Amino acid sequence: MKMTTWVMSAAVVAMSVVGCGGATDGAVMEGPASAVQALGPNREFYGSDTLKDAIIAASLASSANLNVQGKGSGVGEGCLRDGSTGFCTAQQQALAPMSRDFKAPCRTGERSNIIALDAVNAFVNSANPLTDISLTDLRKIFFATDSAGAPVSGSCTSTLTKYRRDDLSGTTDTFKTLVGGGTFCSDVVVISDGTLPAACAGETSATKCIGKLTATDANAIGYSGDSAGRTGNRALTVNGIAPSTTNVRKFLTDKANAYPLSRALFLNESTTNARSSNERILYAWAYSAANKQAFENILVNQGFIACDPTGPLKCGGANNDGKGAGLCQ
Repeated sequence: MKMTTWVMSAAVVAMSVVGCGGATDGAVMEGPASAVQALGPNREFYGSDTLKDAIIAASLASSANLNVQGKGSGVGEGCLRDGSTGFCTAQQQALAPMSRDFKAPCRTGERSNIIALDAVNAFVNSANPLTDISLTDLRKIFFATDSAGAPVSGSCTSTLTKYRRDDLSGTTDTFKTLVGGGTFCSDVVVISDGTLPAACAGETSATKCIGKLTATDANAIGYSGDSAGRTGNRALTVNGIAPSTTNVRKFLTDKANAYPLSRALFLNESTTNARSSNERILYAWAYSAANKQAFENILVNQGFIACDPTGPLKCGGANNDGKGAGLCQ
């Protein structure tokens, strides 16, 4: 699986999309045409930390001029809905990159747009002899209680140094749901976007920080999106199934045999919230016939998995462009 880090300079991004057309070529501008919503005072745009670097690159390529902040899928969802304390007011955004789907119930105008697939991986240092782990053992390592609140037998006894994303993270929501976890063990170290530890100096996100920590600590284990992979760490197989492209793509076609921690990634939207001109530009560029392959290339270069190798953004939904392919249609 590809784990290339995207170089986020305007020059590099511009070179990657030469000949792909402008932001509006072939695009349909969706959402309210007359109402224009301001983002934060500096065009702050919140959402998934996992997708942060990819959305920065897409903003550069499309000239959307968004100030991409990450902070977590929970923050992005809040910015679409009722606001997120310390970050945004209610309905401040009309788009939000998210590494999980909307939380039910869907609200009027919400649409779940799948843009790629990903593996939530349990990363260990390359020197660790462990190669496979069960969902049961992951639950014992990370969680004191299960999803029903019952104590996990034999839990919290591992001597590994454990790292996790914070509670605003869609990756944490996904991991807890798929592993069946409830309350984390008290010794699990929380890595939050925006407050990275000194050991992660130079890293751009909590996702990349967990990649660095597991690559440099022989005793470490941490869960994160696949883009945390790098020289020095290694993703474990889970229940004997590797996080390969083929096994993750089964998430859409054969879930029973997919990698157990597979997930979809989203550019979720509210079609009723007023959207900023910056969001309009990004959306038009990403879904235009001229540029959606460039958008998918950005995602794949970040280590994410194209839904279908036969064409860009073929992620299901009524028009097989990923729009409405999740919970909210």
